[in-house]
Amino acid sequence: MTRAREIGLGIVGSGRIGTLRARLAAGHPAVAGITVSDLDPANAEKLADLVGGRSHGADNLAVIDDPAVTAVIVSTSEGEHLAPMLAAIERGKPVLVEKPIALTVREADQVLEALKKFGGNMRVGYSRRYKERYQIAKDAHLATQGDGV
Repeated sequence: MTRAREIGLGIVGSGRIGTLRARLAAGHPAVAGITVSDLDPANAEKLADLVGGRSHGADNLAVIDDPAVTAVIVSTSEGEHLAPMLAAIERGKPVLVEKPIALTVREADQVLEALKKFGGNMRVGYSRRYKERYQIAKDAHLATQGDGV
C-alpha cells in the first residue's frame, strides 16, 4: 500500500548528510515536497534541483516557517544545530537532527527544555551506528567488559 504524500520536509543544511537525507526522502511516498536552506544559497539551489525541491534559499527560519514544511531535518555544521532545532520545536514541527544534539550540556539542556515546554518530537540521527566497522568496535568493547557481574 502506498502512503499518501503528506510530509512537507525542510532540509536545513545541504552538505553531505543533508544531501543524503534529501535524496532518500525524495523517493519516499509520504514526502509531498522538499524545501532546502543553506548558508550558501547556491548549495541550497543545487540540492533543491537534485531532489526536485519546491523551493530553496539561505534563510533557515524561512524554510522552518514555510506552512508547507511539516517536519525538519537539521543537517548543519555541528555548531549551528541549536537555532534551527529550537525554531522547529517552538513551531511544533518534528525534528531529525544529526549528531551531536549540541556542543555543550547547556545547549542540550535548552533543547530538552524546549521539548518539554512545546511537547515536541525530536530524534538524533547517527547513521554510522550500524556500519560494520563501528559494530565490530562496539562488539570488541563489550567483549572486554565481561558480563557485568
